[in-house]
Amino acid sequence: MKFAQLSYSSAFNQSREYRFTRSCRYLRDTQIPEWKKAYIDYRGLKKRITVIRKSQQGQNFHVIPSDESPDEIPSPPAAPRASDVESTRLSRQSVQESRKSTETTRSTQAKSLNLASEENAKSAESRPSPVVARSRPSFSISLGGGRKISFSGRSGHHQDPLAILPLHDLLTKLSPQEVSFFIMLDAQLDKVESFYLAREKEMLARGRALKLQLMELQGHRKLFHEAQAAVHWTANALSGLKTMIGLQPAGVIEPPSKIEQSKLKGKLSPPKVNFSKDRVRSKKATLQTQPEEIDETGCSTSVFNSLEGNTEVRVGDSSSSVHRKASSDREDEDDNNESPELMPLATDPDSYLYAKRRLKKAVLEHYRGLEVLHNYRVLNITGFRKALKKFEKVTKIPVQQQYMSEKVEKSAFASHKTVAQMMTEMEDLYAMAFARGDKKRATRRLRAGNSSKSHHFSTFRAGAYIGIALPAFIDGLVKVFQHETRQKIPAWGALLYVYATFLIPILFTFLVGVNLLVWANSRINYVFIFELNVLTQLDHRQFFETPSMLLAALSYAFWLSFTIVDSPNISPTIWPLVWLAFAALIVFDPFPFLYRSSRYWLIKNVAKLFVSGTRPVEFSDFWMGDQFCSLTFTLSNLYFFVCVYADDFGQDWAKCRVTSLNWPVYFVLGSLPLFIRLVQSIKRYADSKLITHLINGGKYASGIVSALFFYLWRRHQDGRGTIFAFWVLTNVCYSAYACAWDFLMDWSVLRLHGKYPLLRPELVYTNHLPMYYFAIITNFIIRFLWVIYIPKPGPNMMVRTFIVAVLEMLRRWQWNFYRLENEHLGNMDQYRVTREVPLPYAFNDRSREDDADDEDDRIKVRR
Repeated sequence: MKFAQLSYSSAFNQSREYRFTRSCRYLRDTQIPEWKKAYIDYRGLKKRITVIRKSQQGQNFHVIPSDESPDEIPSPPAAPRASDVESTRLSRQSVQESRKSTETTRSTQAKSLNLASEENAKSAESRPSPVVARSRPSFSISLGGGRKISFSGRSGHHQDPLAILPLHDLLTKLSPQEVSFFIMLDAQLDKVESFYLAREKEMLARGRALKLQLMELQGHRKLFHEAQAAVHWTANALSGLKTMIGLQPAGVIEPPSKIEQSKLKGKLSPPKVNFSKDRVRSKKATLQTQPEEIDETGCSTSVFNSLEGNTEVRVGDSSSSVHRKASSDREDEDDNNESPELMPLATDPDSYLYAKRRLKKAVLEHYRGLEVLHNYRVLNITGFRKALKKFEKVTKIPVQQQYMSEKVEKSAFASHKTVAQMMTEMEDLYAMAFARGDKKRATRRLRAGNSSKSHHFSTFRAGAYIGIALPAFIDGLVKVFQHETRQKIPAWGALLYVYATFLIPILFTFLVGVNLLVWANSRINYVFIFELNVLTQLDHRQFFETPSMLLAALSYAFWLSFTIVDSPNISPTIWPLVWLAFAALIVFDPFPFLYRSSRYWLIKNVAKLFVSGTRPVEFSDFWMGDQFCSLTFTLSNLYFFVCVYADDFGQDWAKCRVTSLNWPVYFVLGSLPLFIRLVQSIKRYADSKLITHLINGGKYASGIVSALFFYLWRRHQDGRGTIFAFWVLTNVCYSAYACAWDFLMDWSVLRLHGKYPLLRPELVYTNHLPMYYFAIITNFIIRFLWVIYIPKPGPNMMVRTFIVAVLEMLRRWQWNFYRLENEHLGNMDQYRVTREVPLPYAFNDRSREDDADDEDDRIKVRR
């Protein structure tokens, strides 16, 4: 019977631990990763409950004073809040009396329990009980005014007498372990409340700013359409023709003639628009809104109370205003300039469309922030309910209703009215500004990122491509090493090297899909880090499709090149060109197939690398540059590809190698990613004035120098001469420099004092701790892998360069895991979940700041 009882109790405890773990996992998996520290610490509360459960073993009632200070009353975790409803309080005298009564009852019951302990033990063996039931002693509480409540410890009562006590009175009857739970619970409530209020205040301020911006956009739209109607149709036709032939950028309209300009000015008199650089001034900002919402100044009364004094609308640089490419001679023109060659800035199509795109993106980000805040409040309310429910199960004390009603429900985050109101308001504003009043379409667009798909067909197609690629690739490798195949293709080495050049980027792209898979499973918000569009961003299962298709096509091209070698009409060297044309068709396909928006995102970001230094550098820019730094093998051998085809794979194809006189082309192509990263580092320093960006740029500069000496050494076949010595020296400096930057800055590891030796205090991949140390060791080894070029015996240099290229590709793939983890943890430290999109219009009106302060005061009073 003992064994059966222990087995039953063990199974019950395991079931309870499973429920605890399931609740904890639910809260962890549904919370916003960047706000992890701001959520209720459910795991910590669970540990406090575990302490309470362990303290119950061998005890018979829960009103237990501390052994060290028996006369001390357990204090409540925190003083009652100002917003709490006044409840009946116990006087200290009545509490002491009840405590004395409790202790007397406890001693009496303890004696009786000791006398009957043997009989209780025997009866316990015959009926298994998973939880030790604790009887409550009988006691009475004086409430003042002659009122007294008596509580009996008998089990016949259906309603627990503690359930009618106010929370503050109930806490005085708890054990120290139970009080400790509520101390922590109050601390978590204060943390959640303060964080929610701070985020809500930010959202309110951002919402007010967006209202003003959208109202200004309506006025801008009116001016824009009036200007377009006044421009002669011939000007539009001429502008369209110039755009088609590339003489004028799209969206720029030729200025009207002098007569049309004067007519246009007459139409656009309210508000008066000047021609000073990047500015539009008006004494009163007249905006186009609904008639019932317009006050006497022409502004929406729902947005701000009044708009007094001069208002300046600035249309400036890309970070805070609309950018217009205008000639420098506009700087010296005053407000009354009547030059016929210039158009009012408010009617410039570029300015209007730029402002519209910016505001649309800003509203989407703001709405997503509201959804995140709503998710935050819901999960925290759920966490408090679950924690109190677990406490009730263990202690049998009905406290959930009191705590929720007296504390949680009176907190700001418990009410959804403010967030729901802001969300509804944004839906209405978005519908009016971007959906032609269609509220349903606006809501569907704003909530588009919440849908989830299974992508079963994407997974099937990617697996099918890999499945059909492997047989062709393996059979092609077998035929390459056959003697008869090599005899029929004299330049088989050059052809094989061409396929190796194409294989590296395709394999690397496929491995990036594995990065996406791990990031998604680890809840690293790579969509936010790379600033991807939630509507068009690819799931990792979708991402695998394109590289799998290209890999399958490359495998069959490789197989055909070394299989069909006897055909007089088809040359083995034609298949790489066929594959290249197929890959270009897939990547640049203008039709909406194979995720066109994602492919164009890749093309756009690669193209942005070539204009580095002319625009602000974002994370996706320098991350993309780092990826290409590990593809120097493919980039440098683009010249080899062109050379061997220009020579028609002749017998002397070796002249196309790096040892030829054309080695500078190899150097330029191979060091191009390093040069781009150097320019990006200088640009980031110029924008932020942080010296760390210059230090990072020094790493890429040292890489360019080491690459120069490498190609010089290969060209002159210096052996162990002076060039070789300089190459070794510069490579040692560059490898040590880059490796130190990887560890200290990109990964933030090698911390001497931390929870995990040599690692950072916080980790995402906590289930794979050995992989961190493996990554540190392998990253160091591969950074110094250039030493395999030094020995003279062994494989030729082309084989060695391919081995180094494959290992460098794997090193970069490994680097991606920890670089994104470090960026994600940085976002968590700063609680960044949405992008702060710069708003296009800048207002210079101090009265609005006073209105904003008044609005904050009204919010506080309302609460």
